[in-house]
Amino acid sequence: MELQSDKIKAIAIDLDGTVLGDNAKLSGRARRALGGCIARGLRVIIATGRCMKSAEAYRAAIGAEGPAVYYNGAMTLYMPARATLEKHTVGQEAISCCADIARAENIHFQVFICRGDGADFSETLVAEKPSDATKAYMERTGLDFMYGDLNEAMTGEDSAYCVKGIFIDKEAKLRRVQRLVHERLGNAVNTMTSADFILEVLAGGVTKASGLRSAMAFYGLRTEEIIAFGDEENDIGMLSFAGYSVAPANARKSVQDAADLVVGANTDDGVARFLEKTFALS
Repeated sequence: MELQSDKIKAIAIDLDGTVLGDNAKLSGRARRALGGCIARGLRVIIATGRCMKSAEAYRAAIGAEGPAVYYNGAMTLYMPARATLEKHTVGQEAISCCADIARAENIHFQVFICRGDGADFSETLVAEKPSDATKAYMERTGLDFMYGDLNEAMTGEDSAYCVKGIFIDKEAKLRRVQRLVHERLGNAVNTMTSADFILEVLAGGVTKASGLRSAMAFYGLRTEEIIAFGDEENDIGMLSFAGYSVAPANARKSVQDAADLVVGANTDDGVARFLEKTFALS
């Protein structure tokens, strides 16, 4: 498919592995390219598996305001006000089932519990106990954990809701756990990998594509007016949904196959270079 850049009105951009380097840093070139797109009147829609808190420094550095897609589509927030535009929750029964699987398979499992809205919006990352996985996740995201029984994660608190659970282990073990989750919960949940060591559990039908639809509805955008960028399995739905799609050279083969174009790797500012050329940024 040929890109008609003059018809593009918005950019849906994944963070990790796409516009961020392997060190999870946003380069100056990437920041300037995305900021330049905003200056030219394009909407930049963050579409990430990260929570709001973990993604906020990147969003602020880019200067992207308006709808942003978090938790792989489980929440769409209007930023920087943090007002909820859409949310999809994972019920306590599903959390407890996944926690039971994690114990039986000796695999790490954690959940994100949210409360409030707007200025009162908060996110809490919960695991049952500290581990090598929690330490690595804290280093990757800058987030802290609370610890407690996941079977009681939301018990007795009407205002709390879970938007995502995460299993962390080697990819082969995650694929087994993925099968077990769907055997027990069926279509009540959706699962996807966002890295070769992360398996995410969301409400049924939730993807980045569903989150992007919410952002598009807010702006009144059509599919052909969106260009999407991503590198992992959790991005495929969004890439297929957008009018035009781009994957960096470091993306999984299945993601590259789903994209209309493959550009340079994230470590070489491939997305930023593409934006500079496509939208004639100085």
